Amino acid sequence: KLEQDYKLFLKEQFDIEFNQLFTITNIPVGRTKFHLQRTKLYAPYMVFLENSFNASTVEHLMCRNELSIDYLGNVYDCDFNQMENVAATSGTGERLTVSKLIEAGSLDIIEEIRTASYCYGCTAGSGSSCGGALI
Repeated sequence: KLEQDYKLFLKEQFDIEFNQLFTITNIPVGRTKFHLQRTKLYAPYMVFLENSFNASTVEHLMCRNELSIDYLGNVYDCDFNQMENVAATSGTGERLTVSKLIEAGSLDIIEEIRTASYCYGCTAGSGSSCGGALI
């Protein structure tokens, strides 16, 4: 229904057509977090995301198969961790860089995915990723 509504509106108002609509959850980081805090909606939004957790989305999360790299070569588990400066770390807690990964010769030095409360955004409902819903 949402895709149909957008197709109709965009066609009628702007003569724009598209094939498929992807929706992405507003992850509460950066400007979105600031806006939610300013409007006193941050806490309720976080409760909503946590209450919408869907365990079946976890195996499909982007952070399980992809990395984000900043312009300095620092490694992050996902784009949102990069925005919040939550770097991937080794088992000893050392921040990882591309150089350290190359030196190690393996991604196995990343022992766990760093998580935070905003991660509920990717696991809520049908899940969320750059490709749309996860399930």
